[in-house]
This record gives sequence, C-alpha cells and structure tokens, in this order.
Amino acid sequence: MTTTDGLDSSLESVPARLPARPPQTQTSVRVLLVDDEADVLLGLRRILEAAGYRVTCATSLAEAAGTMRRERFQLVLTDLYLGTTELGVQIAEVARECRPSPPVVVLTGRPTFGGAQEALRRNVADIVVKPVDPQALLATCRRVVHDTELARRNLELESANRVLTTVLPRTIEIKDPTTSGHAARVIGYTDTLARRCGVSEEDRASLRLAALLHDIGKIGIPDQILQKPGALTPDEFDVIKRHPAMGYEVLAGLDGHEDVRTWVYQHHERWDGKGYPNGLGGEEVALPGRILILAEVYDALAEERSYKPAWPVAKIVALFREQAGKHFDPELASLVADGLERSGKRFFAPQADQLF
Repeated sequence: MTTTDGLDSSLESVPARLPARPPQTQTSVRVLLVDDEADVLLGLRRILEAAGYRVTCATSLAEAAGTMRRERFQLVLTDLYLGTTELGVQIAEVARECRPSPPVVVLTGRPTFGGAQEALRRNVADIVVKPVDPQALLATCRRVVHDTELARRNLELESANRVLTTVLPRTIEIKDPTTSGHAARVIGYTDTLARRCGVSEEDRASLRLAALLHDIGKIGIPDQILQKPGALTPDEFDVIKRHPAMGYEVLAGLDGHEDVRTWVYQHHERWDGKGYPNGLGGEEVALPGRILILAEVYDALAEERSYKPAWPVAKIVALFREQAGKHFDPELASLVADGLERSGKRFFAPQADQLF
C-alpha cells in the first residue's frame, strides 16, 4: 500500500518528533531537504538521518535559496513541485552559484517527459520517482555525492596540471631567459626519441613530465649566476650543479611519479660516470633518463643562446659521434647522429617513422 504523500506505507507511522540521530552513523555530509508537505519532509528526514546524513529542511524555494546562500551543503534533495507555482528544479540555479556547488536530486510522484527535460536542462544530478524506496534513495544519494566529489577532485587535478605545465616552466624561463622555450622543445625531442626506441607509453608519459620539469631546480639558483653573460667561475658552476638535487626536492610532493623525480635528478649524469650530482655511469641511469640527458644537450646546441649561436647540424653530429660512450649512451648517440646526418632536424619530427 502507498500513502498519499508518495512515501512507502512502511513510513506511515513516522512519529511526530524525530528520534535523536544515532551518533555511530554520523557523517560529514550535509543535505538540504526541500518539500512543501510536512509529512513527506518528516519521512525523508527520518530516512536520511538514520543513515547518518546531517539534514536541514526547507518548505519553499525562497527558504531553500536563502539557506543555501548562508550555509554549505554537499547534496540537495527537492520535490519537483513546490506549492502550485514553483518548480524544485529551480534550486539547481541557486546551487550553481554556490562554491562548491552541491548536486541536486529531484523527487517526484508525477514523472513526465517534460519534467525530466526541465530537470536535465537545469543540470539536475538525478531524478527519484515516488513512492520512495528508502534503500534506493540512499543508494542514489551515495552515488551522486561520490560522483560529484570525484568530478571536483578531477577538476582540482586538472588545475594543478595546468600549473605544472604552464606556470612552473614559465617561472624557470623568467629566471633564466636564455632557456625560453627550452622545456617545450625538450619534451618533443625526448618523446620522439623514446618512441623510436620502443619505450612504453607509460614511461613516455612520465618522461614527458620529467622533460617539462627537468630544470625546476633552477628556481633555487641566484639570478646573478643564471643570468651572468660571461663564463662562470668554478664556485658559480658548483652552485649551478645543485639544481638537479633542488629539483628532486621541489618535486617531493609529486605522488606516484618517482620516476619523474629520478630522471629530473639525473639529467646531468653521463655515460662515463663523470656527470653530476652522483657520478652515475652506464645503465645506472635508466633508458628514459639517458634519453632526457641527450635531448637536453641537443636543444642547448641546436638553439641560439645569448653566449653562442646555434650549432649547424654537421657540428652536432660530430659531437655526438665523439661523445658516444663518454657523455652519452653510445647506442643513443649513434642513433641520433645517424638520423640527423640522414634527415637533418626532421629526425626529431613527431610523425617520423619509427625505426625499431
């Protein structure tokens, strides 16, 4: 049997006074419950509070809007029809103005195609049809709150990624104007070379991030050293040599990307063990890290800097052949030297055919 207020008959005997909320089921989720029928409001509130939700009630659109502007909620449940003239879906308009914006779930005992269209037009999260099944209602609430929180976290992650991919590299370039565009070019060189060498897509993604951030440690180097027009003194060069370790520390909070931190730390090591900061040699640096080492040097040679003109391809080829097995992984150096000799700078074009 279904009651006239749209709730299951099991809720007919709702007491006039609500029982105390069970403390063992308390959650931090606050719900704004909106319905113009007191009995319905009472029954729904009982369901939600028994599940641990913290419930605030309103009986009109105006009351709900005022409450939402004063207080913060993680979910809004509203009847579709409030009185004879108001639609509960209008609350979604107010919800969008809130920060953060709570999702809105509409309840209705008179589902119509037009009502559903209106709800979707106003970006309502879901529609629950009366008579309300308590377990189905709670399942909808849990799903909508979870999905909204997940979407919010994804937006925060995207925002953080925008900082990583735009603000931080630009910060480095402001400190060291001689490297303008350096990170973006090194990303392309490392990814193209990694693809040619058969590096996995997962490692290529990490390598692109490492290429983007490889000079982040320069944030800690004094401007008078980074921007010095002439040759550095031995003491000044010792300061410059600290930037890989500084980058490793700056990226300490980059959870789940230990490879990225490691390759940033190692991007001035050498195949012969004469690099810095740790004098690693040979395969002590993984293949993606060795690719970054070579690509970073290639860009420094191929681009004009304040202290030098861009090197011609033939001169770069000669250096890579001479430094194979010294500065660079010999196979990588030979691969790049052969490719540059054959194709020039087109060797690093992102659409070039994979060699192996």
